[in-house]
Amino acid sequence: MDERPKIISCEVLRDEIERVNPGYEIDFVEGALHDYPDKLRARLQERIDATPGDCPILLSCARCSNGTVGLRGGDHRLVVPAADDCIAILLGSRQRYLEEHGRHPGTYYYTRGWIDYIEDPYQEYLQMIPKYGEERAGELERMILANYTRVAVIDTGTYDLESLRDYLETAAAFYGLPIEYLPGSLRYLEKLVHGPHDDEFLVVEAGDELDERRFWALAEA
Repeated sequence: MDERPKIISCEVLRDEIERVNPGYEIDFVEGALHDYPDKLRARLQERIDATPGDCPILLSCARCSNGTVGLRGGDHRLVVPAADDCIAILLGSRQRYLEEHGRHPGTYYYTRGWIDYIEDPYQEYLQMIPKYGEERAGELERMILANYTRVAVIDTGTYDLESLRDYLETAAAFYGLPIEYLPGSLRYLEKLVHGPHDDEFLVVEAGDELDERRFWALAEA
């Protein structure tokens, strides 16, 4: 097996994975695919299959609504964070995510990656105004956030938070939600690239497939 791994990452994590990358090749996939798990899986599989040799592949993403379930390593060993989504990765651990979720289950999370690569409800609202007008567009988008209780910005220290503050506060005011700033962590991604790949990761050996039951075990833990 080739010693030097390759990283395949969701572009939402671009700032963070580039910060911890020790010099491995990184292949980014579109963040917008998180809304389409089947398309995300197909795109990730395409990038895995196109990787020559038999190097380990480190996936800088998580379960993502089953977007990684069913991935096949082929000649490669795959390493995937054992987490439901990238929020746990950005907070530094699945345990910290569960703690935040327990306190505030209705949280809409942001980092610069979400603003740059994913259309949030505020961006969708702005795009809908020409068709529906401000009032109706606002009603439709606020319905999406009816059960949310806060906006939380994860500050991973990899981007200029001040440059985003006006946008974040405008979006939170549009949603009618308070905004909180949470310290993020690069710990999980540092372990992804440097190891050890312990029980915080799912390792798929060459020739195997990532079975959904391995994620079920996380919920039972």
